[in-house]
Amino acid sequence: MPAWYVRIMGSMSFLLPNPLPAAAEATLRSACLAATASYFDQTPVPTTLLTVGDCLTLTRTQNESGYLVLPWPVAPFGTLVVSTTTLRERDAPYRLLVELARGKLNQVRGQTAEWQEIGLRTAPDFDLALADATRDFGRAALAEAPAEADALATRVLEQAHGLADRLARDYIEQMFATRHAADGPLDTRFAARFVRAPRLAAAEEYGRTFTATSVSFRWCDVEPSESQYDWTEADAAVAAARAAGPAVTIGPVIDLAPGMLPAWAIDGDADLPTLAAYMCDYLETAISRYKGDVRRWIICGGFNQADACGLVDDDRLRLAFRLFEAAAQVDPNLELVLSVAQPWGDYLVAADQTISPLTFPDDLMRAGVRLAAVELEFRIGARPRGSLPRDLLDAARILDVFGLLGVPLEVVLSFPSCDERDPLAADHQQSVWKPGWLTGPSPATQAAWGGAYAALALCWPQVRALTWDNWCDADPHLVPFAGLIDAAGRPKPLLGRLRTLRTEHLDVIR
Repeated sequence: MPAWYVRIMGSMSFLLPNPLPAAAEATLRSACLAATASYFDQTPVPTTLLTVGDCLTLTRTQNESGYLVLPWPVAPFGTLVVSTTTLRERDAPYRLLVELARGKLNQVRGQTAEWQEIGLRTAPDFDLALADATRDFGRAALAEAPAEADALATRVLEQAHGLADRLARDYIEQMFATRHAADGPLDTRFAARFVRAPRLAAAEEYGRTFTATSVSFRWCDVEPSESQYDWTEADAAVAAARAAGPAVTIGPVIDLAPGMLPAWAIDGDADLPTLAAYMCDYLETAISRYKGDVRRWIICGGFNQADACGLVDDDRLRLAFRLFEAAAQVDPNLELVLSVAQPWGDYLVAADQTISPLTFPDDLMRAGVRLAAVELEFRIGARPRGSLPRDLLDAARILDVFGLLGVPLEVVLSFPSCDERDPLAADHQQSVWKPGWLTGPSPATQAAWGGAYAALALCWPQVRALTWDNWCDADPHLVPFAGLIDAAGRPKPLLGRLRTLRTEHLDVIR
């Protein structure tokens, strides 16, 4: 170890590769330690980082074993969040790339065994490749020369990610086949969320691709002044959705992202009871207006993570409980859904965030809230609302974790198609996460990511609804340029991918 190195209690240290990959220089600052005794073994905790020379030291308040979690460039996939296995605190620093390779290889081996137990069939060449990667890791772990260890570990890390991607895609293919053999076409709700009603050619494109509709309107647009409502656009959007069929969802009705709430409601010294009264009044008004036509409502979004009102997480939990209570009082037979931001819990690196993404809905249900479903936001590549980039196997893993809640899951997807500044997303203080890209997002990368993640969500038995978050770039939105059609109404390549999924796997909901 370096001569100057002294271990601090509650810390772990890692020897960085030399030279450090250029793409890793910007992502290294997003590294954190993660807890082992939590709902998910990669749940981040507040972490302090210090880099001296080629040594990265991470410190937290807990003095126990844990995981290192960080975004790291992995060829040819780009930057992805990678984690180690559980590590104990020790005096000697770990070699970073060896531990990242160990962590991913361990995940692939474990998930392969778990899925094989429930019937997944892996090809002989997959099994051979996994055995080869395991042998290569042994060589990396035993290599004495740092350069040799790093080179071998990098190769294993790339091999493991390739195997993880293939494993997830094999699972998707075989799960679709199993479900179709048992039930025929799937009845999963498949929609794109729109603020303004699609018109003419765009409406035809929408109808050929999706089996359901999802309408979202911002509180700041509907009630720009207290008790002064403008339902013009919302009425038109709901009417268009109803004309397309009965499978209509509205929401999130209240979203805590910056720029979503009317200024009059959050300016000044409004306390929690006053803010709750404002929100409940708007929610009750919206539900009363449309409940005859729409029975499924996403009541709130981002409450576990967003903080546009300056509320601590316990207050946001109480506020969410009050909103669900108010909605149920309007009509106890409505289907009420909670939307959860950053399901991997990236936001927990902040010291003032203490409620995990799984704990938030669990606390509501334990308090008596009747959730018809929990919606998971897979918004990738944009911050601060979106998650850091993960691969398909990590996405499958988090779907498994949230299945522990025992309620149906819904998934909302979003991914940028351009890294330019998007004024509509900037209105909500959202931007593309620049360190996460090797060449920048594009319509092609959006199509590749969206098609793969959509297939994973559709094949998953516990997922009853899949929604693309933004139909058109001209509508208000959070993730920059994430629409399926651009502001001029031109379809992006992803729309065709989603249409193929509908044709191959879905039944029209009637």
